[in-house]
Amino acid sequence: MCSGCQRGHRKHPIGYRGRIDPWYLLEIARRASGLSQAEVARLGGTSQATVSAYERGLKTPSLRVAARLLAAMGWELTVRSRVVFTEYHPEGIVAFWAPNRLWRVPAPDCFTTLHVPDLLGHTEQDDWNLADLTDRRRAYEILIRRGMPQMMIRWLDGGFLVDCWDRLDLPDPVRAAWEPAVRDATRSHGSGVFSWTSGEDPETGPLARITWMEFLPKPPPPPPPPPPRRSRFDPRP
Repeated sequence: MCSGCQRGHRKHPIGYRGRIDPWYLLEIARRASGLSQAEVARLGGTSQATVSAYERGLKTPSLRVAARLLAAMGWELTVRSRVVFTEYHPEGIVAFWAPNRLWRVPAPDCFTTLHVPDLLGHTEQDDWNLADLTDRRRAYEILIRRGMPQMMIRWLDGGFLVDCWDRLDLPDPVRAAWEPAVRDATRSHGSGVFSWTSGEDPETGPLARITWMEFLPKPPPPPPPPPPRRSRFDPRP
């Protein structure tokens, strides 16, 4: 990394807001689902008084109970990785932010049309279709060099970034600051499609879980072919 890149740097954590109490999660999930405490109690197999005590902080549910109540409301208790952005102030270019790890942006946000002025080329274009490879590459350059962490965490997908990393027009200090996260995300390792390590859940991915699989019914057998039509000149009896 170039000299001066670390001068005056500061950190900005994304995806972690300190301690979050279970009662807060339950109340937010209930209100977002449009359910009453009585409805949550009925769906979760408990009493309305217990749900009320959880939401007021008078009782603390175990992780298993909190997960059961959230599932009853259509939510899932999960873990989100913590991304730490560091602000760099190299000489000769505008200060920028770089993360300690990459992340994924789920669809459709990773394919949206992003409205941001061209702060690098100063062209008249300010709409960037992230589904278009050329627009996505240019938008990523703008986000990396001039964007705030809140912008990047929402629109910049780690997988797509790795795919176009070598084609991005970035100053050397910016590329050097991002390189460890990109290199860590592309570490080579082998995986078998039908093999899992001991204790690994084959129905769980980094961002999703299979909750139900509905197998298609077997197609009916084809009808038998019609018998051949005989001509009146056919000599067979």
